[in-house]
This record gives sequence, structure tokens and C-alpha cells, in this order.
Amino acid sequence: MELTRLSPRALRAATEALRARQPVHLRLDARPTQGPPLDEIVPLCTTVSSPDPALAGWLRTLQAPPPSPCDAAVTAVIPTHQRVPLGLPALLAQDASVRVLIVSNGPGGPREAPGAAVLRLPWRGHGLTRQAAVAHVKTPYTLLTVDDAIPLGGGFVRTMVSALEAGRWDAVFARQIPWPDADPETKRRLRQWTPPGRAVVAAPQVDHVAALYRTESLRRWPLPDVPIAEDAWWSRGRRIGYVPMAPVLHSHARIPAALYARNRDIHTELIKMGEPARVPSTTSMLRSMPSTLRPLLRGERREALCRAAELLGQWQAARRVL
Repeated sequence: MELTRLSPRALRAATEALRARQPVHLRLDARPTQGPPLDEIVPLCTTVSSPDPALAGWLRTLQAPPPSPCDAAVTAVIPTHQRVPLGLPALLAQDASVRVLIVSNGPGGPREAPGAAVLRLPWRGHGLTRQAAVAHVKTPYTLLTVDDAIPLGGGFVRTMVSALEAGRWDAVFARQIPWPDADPETKRRLRQWTPPGRAVVAAPQVDHVAALYRTESLRRWPLPDVPIAEDAWWSRGRRIGYVPMAPVLHSHARIPAALYARNRDIHTELIKMGEPARVPSTTSMLRSMPSTLRPLLRGERREALCRAAELLGQWQAARRVL
């Protein structure tokens, strides 16, 4: 499809094309004054163009890394219990040598996938399940990612490898670009966590939505035996780099029940690490509730429910540990 404006309707059409794995061609006569930032749209597009040479040149600087000769060998490890990973075609199209190892668990996990190896393992939590798969990796590098992340650009993996080695980081992770029809809060939070940029910078922790390691590092320092937040645990005391030039398409709809469970489980681990509880008591939870429900004043009932669910999950985490 051709995308010529960034209206909500056009963005929904672009989302549908991307989900159907169809190319999106961006053509702009002028820089838009409304809509999402172009650095969140251009990397999703197959081609970009404009009758304005200056605008066309700038748009090209925002594109995902194109293919280029590369001799890196990487194994992408992707746990899943429900489907063939969405990013499989993109990983197989990289300019680096990428072997995809799908870690299939549960009755709904895939048993085969064209172009990938499938390893059937029982689910033992985010840490041990991934670490068990590392025993089957024979390449110098391991990419840990998830089944709903789609690498953007044929040079994504190469860019990650170059960043890892140039900075001598212990691990690096990629930028997350939301789906064009994602809700505003999801877009805001992803942009805050993984902002745009043109240089690798230090970060407090790695993120297993898309993270690259030297395989020997994962054998020397295995992922911990924890149910979740294994990436945060592993990062303690290590040099972590964030690579904004390597984007993946990844975001989740905000669902109150899922947000409650995720906040409860992740903050349980964070408190165990020694981080202060965000909601340490019932009193602090009640004091935070008015500001949490502020979206109701704007008519955003669902967002208010989502924020309340997050607050309650963080409160429950403190009750579990403290």
C-alpha cells in the first residue's frame, strides 16, 4: 500500500498491510504537522520518497538498516507457546547468517516452521527456558527475542553485532517501535524506554524483546532461575548498550488483567533485587489512586483501569516480598 498521510485511518490501513506482511511505501509531499513521529513510521516502510529532495534525503536517514555484506553468525532463540514467531521471515532475510531456534513449549507450541529449527522444551520460567536453549547454540552470537517482535531492515542483526563489538558491551538491545495503531500511552512509554538516536548508549538493563549476546557470555554467566525479569537480573553489574539504530516492530495492547499480572510478577523480582518498592504499603496505594485515575477526567476509562491495574500489581508485589 502507499501511505501519503499520517491520519488515523491511514495508519490503520498501514497496520493491516504490515500484519498481512505486505509492503508499505511512504510518499510525502511535505513534512506532516500531525500524527506520530516520522522516526516511528519510516522504519516500517519498504520505500520512502518525496518530491522535495531535502525531505526525501532526511526520510532515508530514518530507514531501518539496509543489507550489506556481513560474515557474522547468529542464532536467534525465540520461546513461544502459541505460534510460529512473527519475525521469522525477517530474521531469515538478514544479511548476516542467522539460524532461528524456536523454543516451543506447551500443547499449543509449533512443532515445525519453514527455515527454522524447533526445540520442544517444557516451560521452566523465562530464565531457565532460554538458558536451556543456549546449550543448543553453536554460533558465536545469540539473539534472544520474542515471538511477536519483527526485526526491521535487512541489516538489523549486523547492526546489533557491530554495536556489541564496537563498545565491548556485555550485551546490547534494540529499539522497540510500536505498531502504528498502538494506543498513545503505549507509544509514549516505548519512546521513553527506547528513544530514537544514532549512537549506542549505556543503559541500566538489557531487554529480551531483542537482545544480542556473545554466546560464551551466556555460558559463563547463565541467565538466572527466575520466573520473569531474567534480563534485569542478568544485567546487574554488567555493561549494557542500547542500539537505537536497530529497530524491531513490537508493542502490546494495554489490557488491565495482563498489566496487573505483569506488574505484580516483575516488581516482585525487582524488590528481591534490592530496588525500593514503588507501592510499599496500602496507604501509599490509596494515596496514589486519585492521580492514577486522572484519565477519567479526560473520558479515558480504559486507560484509568489500566493504570489502576498496574498500581495494584505493584502493591501486591510489595505484599509478597516485604
